[in-house]
Amino acid sequence: MVILIGYFLVNSYYVQLEIHKNKILAKLEAIANTTATQINGNQIEYLFEMYPKRGDLRTNYQDRVYQHLHEQLKSIKRQNYLSSALYTLTYDSAEKIFLFGVSSANKPYLRYKYEQFPQELLDNYRLGGRIDVYGDKSGHWLSAFAPIRNSEGKTVAIIQADHRFDEFLDDAEQEIFINIGITLLVTLFVLYLLLRSMRYILRKEDILTRSLIQSKSQLEDKNKDILDSILYAKKIQEAILPDIQLLKEWLPQSFVYHSPRDIVSGDFYWFKKINGKLFIACVDCTGHGVPGAFMSMVGNILLDDVITKKKIDKADIILNELHNGVVKALRQKQKEKASKDGMDIALCIIDEQKETVEFAGAFRPLVHVRKNSLTRIKSNAAPIGGFRGEEPIFNLHTINYQKGDVFYIYTDGYADQFGGERGKKYMTKKFREFLLSINQEDMDDQKELLKKEFDEWRGSRKQVDDVLVIGFKM
Repeated sequence: MVILIGYFLVNSYYVQLEIHKNKILAKLEAIANTTATQINGNQIEYLFEMYPKRGDLRTNYQDRVYQHLHEQLKSIKRQNYLSSALYTLTYDSAEKIFLFGVSSANKPYLRYKYEQFPQELLDNYRLGGRIDVYGDKSGHWLSAFAPIRNSEGKTVAIIQADHRFDEFLDDAEQEIFINIGITLLVTLFVLYLLLRSMRYILRKEDILTRSLIQSKSQLEDKNKDILDSILYAKKIQEAILPDIQLLKEWLPQSFVYHSPRDIVSGDFYWFKKINGKLFIACVDCTGHGVPGAFMSMVGNILLDDVITKKKIDKADIILNELHNGVVKALRQKQKEKASKDGMDIALCIIDEQKETVEFAGAFRPLVHVRKNSLTRIKSNAAPIGGFRGEEPIFNLHTINYQKGDVFYIYTDGYADQFGGERGKKYMTKKFREFLLSINQEDMDDQKELLKKEFDEWRGSRKQVDDVLVIGFKM
């Protein structure tokens, strides 16, 4: 019986130790994956281009981009009660070494070499993952990492979250020993009553523990499969979206601020230049996440069909054709299969020869700023899709633009975000006032200011919807 009790205690210790370790690794993995989606890979590339030598960046506040990323990592570390710094690593294929990027530490380590890195970092550089107990010159660690991608979808760095192994052992053993101590006292107290049934009880407990571990493993596998599928869907969606650099070539003073609520988005942007005319669309599909992403693919295909293949170049007619295409594609005239899914859209057509901007909108307006005076051009109160028995009518608005005029089109995600001290919505009026306050800034700076304002307003609250804002200056 003593041997049996001893076996139970030892087995329980190692099982609980493994459970605690997996819990820590799962937490680190979740932090790494979430942080990777929040970090702009283009900014990481910028820092390595701006500071080609170790020691060029001497403080966390020397560079605005570095400061922003540093504060972001510092905030994530604080929110998740991490005792070790968060940091990015970029692989130098020429030197075959990892270089530190941005970190939440008190001083920057940009371009410092990570000499004794674990092989898992290199093997799974583009995928991310967990690293079981490993050692370097700073100690022994449990770690997880996730890839950071730029706007082209290329992995440019990884974000790594660590937990000291000795701290893990101290915390885990303290809790385990308390649990074991209580169990032992209770066991000794009732031993004489349960002596005959002890083996049965231990067997049941062992089976239950193994079953829980097995169930947890199966759940993790299923969650991983789902996440992998969604990440692959994100790659497909990003491949379908037009290259923002094209818009920069056609309109150097422009920006696209796109912040999905989930991995994939129901908001999407579309632009193309045909016969000297530049078409720019800002689209908000029903829902967000995977359902919204499906609708965005339908909208993207239909826009391309109406504008590129049918060669329609009038904004109001394009919206009518787009509406009919959604109704037909989703069979919304068939009552037994009808749905009200659709999309809101703001569409602009820029004709540089005539110096005009044509606009038509479905529930999404156009903001026009001229000489620091803002005008809101209303859209029609009718969506694209969602057949209601009557065909919607979309009005055409033509603006003769002047040099320096600024135009904004956007979805409702920015204004609908809850935040601030009272946890209320940002609201459309406040959003327009903010656009007016920044309209004279460089367009790239405007994008950063929009992002900063949104992040500060949201704080630690969850993002409620996809966000898309497009701005361009003539």
